[in-house]
Amino acid sequence: MEIRTRFFGLGRRVVFSSALVLSLLSSATVAGNLEQGVTDPPVVSPKRFGSDVSAFYLGLSGGYATSGTDRFGLTTPGGTFGVGELDLKGNYGGVRGGWRGVLPAFGGRDYVYGFELGYDFGTLDDDVMTNVGSTAITGSSEVSDILSVRFRNGLTNKSGTVLYFVTVGYVQGDVTTGSSLTSGATTQLFEDSDTRNGFSASIGAEHSLSENWSITGEYEYVQFDSRRVEFSNGFSTKSTPRYRGLRFGLNYTY
Repeated sequence: MEIRTRFFGLGRRVVFSSALVLSLLSSATVAGNLEQGVTDPPVVSPKRFGSDVSAFYLGLSGGYATSGTDRFGLTTPGGTFGVGELDLKGNYGGVRGGWRGVLPAFGGRDYVYGFELGYDFGTLDDDVMTNVGSTAITGSSEVSDILSVRFRNGLTNKSGTVLYFVTVGYVQGDVTTGSSLTSGATTQLFEDSDTRNGFSASIGAEHSLSENWSITGEYEYVQFDSRRVEFSNGFSTKSTPRYRGLRFGLNYTY
């Protein structure tokens, strides 16, 4: 009888111990599953410019132009008179689109190159005036509706999120040149408009914000062809419109 009692007591202890071990194992398994189910939230990081071998992009830009010195002189049958220096200035905005290719470069950087088409709207203008005796002479210049084709190339930083670039390109714009002579109550007006070719150059940077969006900033120089403008009555002037501008923009790459 004593042996049977000891046997049943031992059995109860074995069953209790087994249940305790199974309970601990089950808790550990559940905890392990909970840990496996917890994941870090996705992190959106800027995209490398070199992540695509080639890509197309569209963008908007805007800026301010100034420092476009162009000496205005009016030639008349009685001689040539210096009127002053024109400084084309004003705000402008534009749309653009382009393509770029990517090649690996040194130090983990990428060489990015491509072509860009652009159209800028807005008017850049200035006028000057001087007096010759009792006659007031004015001169003016205005540039608007500028089309451009630019070659754009540069190197990225090591992380590939910033592109440092330079551009050179061809531009075409509408140029209006005007002058007037005022003596007493009489004023003679002269004006000529033409479409002028030219060139542009710039230096700047583009910073990638996300998978598709980037911002740009650049300092540019634009100069149109020099041309002698013939007014009526034998009056003429030499026109060489130019300006420097600071431009900012937003691009979408797809």
